[in-house]
Amino acid sequence: MKYMQNLQVFTQPERVVVVSGSQQALNLLVSMPFPNGKNNILIEQPTYFGFIESINLHQATTFGIELSMEGIDLDRLEYIFRNNDIKFFYIIPRFHNPLGHCYTNSEKKKIVELAEKYDVYIVEDDILGDLDPNPKSDPLFSFDPSGRVIYIKSFSKIFLPGLRIGTVVLPTLMINNFLRYKFSSDFNSSALSQGALEIYLKSGMFNSHLKKVKEVYRTKMQILQEACELLLPANTHFSKPTSGFYLSISLPENVTAKQVVHMLNEQHIYVDDASRMFLPEYKKENLVRLSISQVNESQIKLGVERLAHCIALIDSRKNHITPNNFLLI
Repeated sequence: MKYMQNLQVFTQPERVVVVSGSQQALNLLVSMPFPNGKNNILIEQPTYFGFIESINLHQATTFGIELSMEGIDLDRLEYIFRNNDIKFFYIIPRFHNPLGHCYTNSEKKKIVELAEKYDVYIVEDDILGDLDPNPKSDPLFSFDPSGRVIYIKSFSKIFLPGLRIGTVVLPTLMINNFLRYKFSSDFNSSALSQGALEIYLKSGMFNSHLKKVKEVYRTKMQILQEACELLLPANTHFSKPTSGFYLSISLPENVTAKQVVHMLNEQHIYVDDASRMFLPEYKKENLVRLSISQVNESQIKLGVERLAHCIALIDSRKNHITPNNFLLI
């Protein structure tokens, strides 16, 4: 509770449930009924592929709303809320996966107001909120702490990836039902992992670790953006997050993400084809996701150099152009 207060999440202990990572919470929320009696789900496009896998497995009827680094169309959001029987809107408000996008506080407040107006719940996945360098940036939960927003926080990304511990803050109406679904999934989350996290939090080591991690990722993202600005071909575009793990690149029209991924894999450089992060009707074949979570600062510029070369080479072949000044790799 003390830890979440630092994130502007103020609630009662009985509304907090420990889960085996945020993915478990998301999967349970997809499968269980909600107090509004509605059935359909709304997601940003693109979004986290693990959530798309859950909705596919549960065969949930799902709508999409397009997201760019400029945000979403709030008028479109209202139209969807009003007309499509939406159970909940799944949103990653800070350092979005895969775009790296962050919503403004005014946008968050408006989204919560629309959810209240049309009896829609919001599932807020704040997995990387700890890394936000903006002290005035608040979660959606802070704009409606009474129960419209379901807040999910994972410790796996910031603390230890193998420590599958997360927490979810639920509306009072949903607690008992969620606990039944949770019990049927795994009885309880690992007591050993919870004990390790408790020691880390109470000793103050977590806050000390977090300060270092925030600076590490802010610096890495700055290096990555500078490299993209300097090296990527002029006909590519990239998102510009201030921190987090992810940055996305929109490739030239003639270049597909699969081609780039395949060519770079052969050079032991691993980037992500983001096509699995789309619903079929929104799918884009030209989006590549970069992650800096396990990359040393010294490797970032070299990786972008090879990525830029790969994009230019594929693009030149499609246009039957003989490229000049290509570096041999």
